[in-house]
Amino acid sequence: MTQIRSTLSVPQSLEEVFAFLNASESHAKFIPNMAAFHQTSPGGFGKVGVTAEGLLNYWGMLRIAVHYEVIEYEPDRQLAMKGEMGPIHFKDGYILRKSGNGTEIKFWLDLFPTGWAKLFSPFMGLIGKVHAWETLRNLKRELEKIGG
Repeated sequence: MTQIRSTLSVPQSLEEVFAFLNASESHAKFIPNMAAFHQTSPGGFGKVGVTAEGLLNYWGMLRIAVHYEVIEYEPDRQLAMKGEMGPIHFKDGYILRKSGNGTEIKFWLDLFPTGWAKLFSPFMGLIGKVHAWETLRNLKRELEKIGG
């Protein structure tokens, strides 16, 4: 297993950040290379057990389906999901904390390669760090669009 932790501070309120993360349509806007993301189970997005499907698109040629399930949900505090991307299983999430006039966002990612993907275990740390950096960079850009 590879664990990645990264933190970002933004000027938006805790409530604004959580509302953005809690909208399923937001995830296609900030997850790196996510071409599509949609909820696949009924009801509101913010419930443990809710499922979603994503489609990653690399270089316009390689498309990878990603299956998600919400595993942690605490309004204005945290949202976490587990997922499968072929032979790579993962858990990731966002923990929010009020910080001055804004919000501190802690992004965490745990990667669990299975089968042939275990061959890439030595590189999972680097891959995860790049993904975390891109995710937070994109998230910050999207949050700037909603104001602060």
